[in-house]
Amino acid sequence: MDAKGFLRMKAYGEPVPIDTLTRLNEYGADDLFICCASFEDRCFSGVSRMHSGYRVRYSVVFVIEEPFYTKEVDTNLNKLQGQLSRHTGEGVYIIRCQRDNPAEAISQVKNIWPKIKPKDSDDPSITLDISGFTKIYLLQLLYYIVAEQNLGIPRIIHTTQSYSPTKLTRGVEQITTVSNFFGTISFEKQTLLVLLLGFEPERSLSVWKHFNPARTIALISNPPREGQMDYLEYAQKNNAFLLAQPGVELRDMPPDDPYGVRNILENLYRDVRDNYNVVIGPFGTKPQTIGVFLFCLEHPKVQVVYSYPTSYTRSYLQRHAGVTLLLPMSPAVGVDIRKRFMEEEEEE
Repeated sequence: MDAKGFLRMKAYGEPVPIDTLTRLNEYGADDLFICCASFEDRCFSGVSRMHSGYRVRYSVVFVIEEPFYTKEVDTNLNKLQGQLSRHTGEGVYIIRCQRDNPAEAISQVKNIWPKIKPKDSDDPSITLDISGFTKIYLLQLLYYIVAEQNLGIPRIIHTTQSYSPTKLTRGVEQITTVSNFFGTISFEKQTLLVLLLGFEPERSLSVWKHFNPARTIALISNPPREGQMDYLEYAQKNNAFLLAQPGVELRDMPPDDPYGVRNILENLYRDVRDNYNVVIGPFGTKPQTIGVFLFCLEHPKVQVVYSYPTSYTRSYLQRHAGVTLLLPMSPAVGVDIRKRFMEEEEEE
């Protein structure tokens, strides 16, 4: 069964490990392959799994510049360009961008979009490898593809990495509301903050202090990948100060199931929407961030916030690429997203 047939049969569920990446379009080359060159080795894993017969019209490689990791980023970019050139028929585009300016990167995508856009907007063949992207870039890029271009959810792949009991980032540079996810805040309601936690306690704690919420729901991956209970223990220990604060509730969420995360958020929101402004801080895994995106598509009144780290620790360079996962996604989102956002605004 081809990949597109699989996606149509199974709208969502457990992630599927893949060894080979094949075409979505059974009649010719796919439309678009999008990935990101980062300082992590895993950013090359998805591309390295392309079948010898995989063909795509255009590829786009984001390069999020990191001054302390220029050598690693350039090495991975060269590897990506070399591999993609063997599978891309009409052009490989490089989007160079700053870590704290995803809007400018999306502006570059908009400039080339008339050339690289899918031939058939009703049946696009787009693959997005989320492994190398930051979470704020993922939210902005998916918003452009799904909400602005109304192309549905692309095929998404993600390469995990080995667990290491160390902090991933240091410090906090700035806190911001994510563009296009501003939400609708009522001054008559208190704030409920939902934090997806991982190994970046300073970033999530800074958001908690900034909002001073009346109530906080902390979500941590449980059960962890491959039954690594030391991961869960360290994640809880890493965020111990926040979890010990009054009004903070700890709950579980799956690490790699976007729809599972979306459903958890949906159930939570249904219970609190009448009494609280809901703000989400995605500091967990990247598949969990996809779950936040799916949820916010249906609930644009919810606000999403992000804190930029001051720096990334060298621990990233000691982690090894794991399995590459296909995240089973439903291509159709069920509603015209732009219309839904307008309707939400009119309700106010």
